[in-house]
Parts: sequence; structure tokens; C-alpha cells
Amino acid sequence: MNFELYEVWAEDEDGHTEVQDTTASRKQAFEIAESLLGQGYLFATVFQETEDGDLKEIQRFEHG
Repeated sequence: MNFELYEVWAEDEDGHTEVQDTTASRKQAFEIAESLLGQGYLFATVFQETEDGDLKEIQRFEHG
């Protein structure tokens, strides 16, 4: 069984970046990222955890 983990990070106008949520669903990760832009964040980035435990950027969303 192949388990996938996605982390959604967001950056505010002060440049502060913080993990906002984790999910096993790629679709849900994208939905979370898009919703964060409507909450005052400038950027939201979805990362996927690799087999080595590292994070690989999948998609970056920008406000505007």
C-alpha cells in the first residue's frame, strides 16, 4: 500500500511561513491551499512527502 502525505504551508504579508494543515489527499491539499489565499495569506504551497521523508514542492498558489 502506498501512503501519500501532503503538507500545506502558507506565507503572510510579513513573510512568516508556517504549516497550516496535512492530508493524505492531493485534491484536499489543493483546496486547502486555495482557501488560505482568501484568508489573507499571500502564498500557499503544497508539498508532498517523499519516500525519504523529505518534502517536494508540488504547487505554489499566489494571491492576486
